[in-house]
Amino acid sequence: MNRIFCTILFAAFIFAAIFPGVSRAADAIVTGPGVRTELWTGRVLTAKFRAGMCFEDNGKARGVLILRHANGNEDAYHLYGHIRNDTFELSHSSGHHFAGRLVSPDEMEGSAKISKGPKLSLSGKRVLNAPLAASDCAPLY
Repeated sequence: MNRIFCTILFAAFIFAAIFPGVSRAADAIVTGPGVRTELWTGRVLTAKFRAGMCFEDNGKARGVLILRHANGNEDAYHLYGHIRNDTFELSHSSGHHFAGRLVSPDEMEGSAKISKGPKLSLSGKRVLNAPLAASDCAPLY
């Protein structure tokens, strides 16, 4: 019995490692009434970012920005704020502040004010109606 359980657990682990998107696909949030999803990708200094964003009709915004540094390390920032008239303001609990605007259906621009640090310009591409993690709007890839 113990051997069968270990075999099944091992097979599930291998399946998840080989097909990571399959297990996350069921967790994807779908755009529905009152919610809009977007994936933002771009660069800031030497790092790349990807951010999954969920916008509600009432202006509430939330998402997860993943910053991938040149050395391969990644940091995740859970963001909360609002969007009005294609202008957004988002904050992280550490005090980092992101503000900008949606320039076109496929472009965004803004700045990141790092808590106790510099203000950095950023720009990126937008993918509308992107599948995101249902729990926190994080990018799936």
